[in-house]
Amino acid sequence: MRGNLLAGNSSTNKNIDGGTKMPKECFNVFDEMYKRKKFTWSDAVKKGKVIAISGTVATDENHRTLYAGDLNAQMRYIFESVKNLLEKMGASMDDVIKTTDYITPQAVPDYGKTAGIRREYFKEDGYPAATGVVVHSLLRPDWLIEIEFLAVVD
Repeated sequence: MRGNLLAGNSSTNKNIDGGTKMPKECFNVFDEMYKRKKFTWSDAVKKGKVIAISGTVATDENHRTLYAGDLNAQMRYIFESVKNLLEKMGASMDDVIKTTDYITPQAVPDYGKTAGIRREYFKEDGYPAATGVVVHSLLRPDWLIEIEFLAVVD
C-alpha cells in the first residue's frame, strides 16, 4: 500500500447454482496511478467480513521510498497508512487478526524496538497473531520492512 487516499471498486459474480456470490471490493490507495501503470494487484481486498491488505511499504504516491534507512519510521508510516485504509473500509486496527512482517537483514538489529509501535496501534489484551520473517531482500534495497495485514470485521 502506498499512501492515504482511497478508491474502490467491487464485483459480484454468480455461484455455480445461480445464487449471488458475496461481492469482492478492491481498494487501491492511488487508484489513477495503478490504472495508468496497469498494476496487477490491489492494496486491499474486502470480501464479506474479511479484509486482506497486501504487503505494505513506506512509499509516496510516486512510489518513492520514504524514510530510507529508518526502520521505526518506515514501520510507523505503514501502520498509520493501514489504520487510515481500514477506517475508510469500515474497519479499525482492532479488527486486525494477523500481521506478517518481512524484514531485511539490515533491519534485524532494530527489529525488537518496533514492538513499541505495535503497542501504540493494538490493545494489550488483543494483540493479533504475528509472524516475522527475515528475507534476503525486498523489491527495493531501501525498503527495510514490508507488512501484510489480515482483518475480520464484526
